[in-house]
This record gives sequence, C-alpha cells and structure tokens, in this order.
Amino acid sequence: MFPPSLNKVILMGNVGQDPKIIQFENGKKLATFSLATSRRYKDGEGNLVEQTEWHKVRFNNEKAELVERLIKKGALVTIDGSIRYDSFNKDGVEIHTTNILATNFEIKAFPKRVNPEEQAEGQSGEDA
Repeated sequence: MFPPSLNKVILMGNVGQDPKIIQFENGKKLATFSLATSRRYKDGEGNLVEQTEWHKVRFNNEKAELVERLIKKGALVTIDGSIRYDSFNKDGVEIHTTNILATNFEIKAFPKRVNPEEQAEGQSGEDA
C-alpha cells in the first residue's frame, strides 16, 4: 500500500493575457493563460524587492468554457489545482514544462476597463 500523498496548488494573482482557447476535434476545450504572483521582501541592504513568478495555468472542458467567457487579462483570480510536469520533443530536443492543471477558479477583481476615448488620449504621447 502506498503512503498518502497530496498534489494541491492554490494561487492568487493577476492574469497576464486573455486566455487562449483550443478546441479539439472531439469538441473538448483547453483554456490556457499565465498567472503572475508576487512576493515582496527586503534584501540584505534593506531595499524593498518585488519578485514576480509566472505560472502556466490550464483548464479543461466545461471549466475551459467558463474561463473563456469570464476571465480576462488583468483579472485578479484565485485558482486551485495540481502541478503537472510534462515533456515533449521539438526538433529533436526534449522540452520540459511545468503547468498548473486547475480545477476551480474564483474571480476576486475584474480588470479596469478604459473607454476607447481615454485610451486614445493616454496613448497619444502628448502632455496634458
């Protein structure tokens, strides 16, 4: 009998880009996006340092459909799932990846929406 084990991840962070959706021939979907988590600490000289980690998050099937409709770049979300280590061969080189296979999410804050007029003014490069 195997000893008990647990592969459980809970992350809260900001979505790095709108989710990418892949629909397979069998109708199933996969949603992927990056999630940024940050920690702050003081270095040896007392300076405040912020370190950001980027996580690759995947949702399958029905949850992928919810992600597609509800999650957008900039949203603050909590996800839970498990860590998956995958590998594939690309041009004769074995590539290793680490992903979070997520099972649930909760949106904590939606991204700020900028109306197109304000966005155009902000990107004009002119001083106000």
